[in-house]
Amino acid sequence: MLEGGIILKETILICCKCGCELTEDTYQTFDGKVYCSRCIEKEAICCARCGELIANDGATVCDHCYDYHYTNCERCGTLVPNEDVYYTEDDDDNDYPYCQTCYDRHEKNIYLHSYSYKPEPIFYGEGTRFFGVELEIDDAGKDECNAQKLCELANSQRKRIYIKSDSSLDDGLEIVTHPMSLTYHMESMPWKVLLEQALSLGYKSHMAHTCGLHIHVDRTSFTDSYEYQEECIARVLYLVERFWEELLRFSRRTQSQLKRWANRYGYKEKPNDILDVNGGLNLQ
Repeated sequence: MLEGGIILKETILICCKCGCELTEDTYQTFDGKVYCSRCIEKEAICCARCGELIANDGATVCDHCYDYHYTNCERCGTLVPNEDVYYTEDDDDNDYPYCQTCYDRHEKNIYLHSYSYKPEPIFYGEGTRFFGVELEIDDAGKDECNAQKLCELANSQRKRIYIKSDSSLDDGLEIVTHPMSLTYHMESMPWKVLLEQALSLGYKSHMAHTCGLHIHVDRTSFTDSYEYQEECIARVLYLVERFWEELLRFSRRTQSQLKRWANRYGYKEKPNDILDVNGGLNLQ
């Protein structure tokens, strides 16, 4: 280039990805780096809303547009513009957003509920002590059809279970039972065929490394006396602390996993001391 009698050379730039030479007219920059037109298409895409370049990592909109203009469907995870979001009436304070497809399914005879779903409990079996089980399964879909298959199998005679979504899972479901006596769980609840069906659909639980098994029991199953309930709970915690190493092996979990999801209260020689150290427990 000739300017004022002086010969100027064009600036030569190098693509950081493929190493080809570029001129000031042919290069593009992204994230502080120089790219050729071919490489920039692999590294970045335009935000679907504002057109700003963003990393080509699966996202379709930039962080700013997502924060102000989009949300994800609670059930299927689809990105939904705020103006197209639906909210279900049975969720607390309408906090859970849905895309139109999932909302339409919810309004019909839904099988996959939101995490906040909590129907009126139905008690099965005899006695005063009932157990509610929550079993998380993962890796085969947060899927309405799969939830339907599991519900229809377990609820062929009575409504024994319901199924919820759970954000702690990668791509799975949470199976929840209504309260049942131990005898009912062992003899009448179709656990074997239910779990075989889940396995046949591709789900895993322990081997997924994201799942937990939770068993709930009402404190009133110990007695009607609050003081005696506290004593019973203290003895349960004492047994857990006293035989922690044995229970750790039984759980097939690592120490770090239990520390995250079911940390210890701390061993004491007397059961009631465990409650005292922890300021009492609000167990239900």
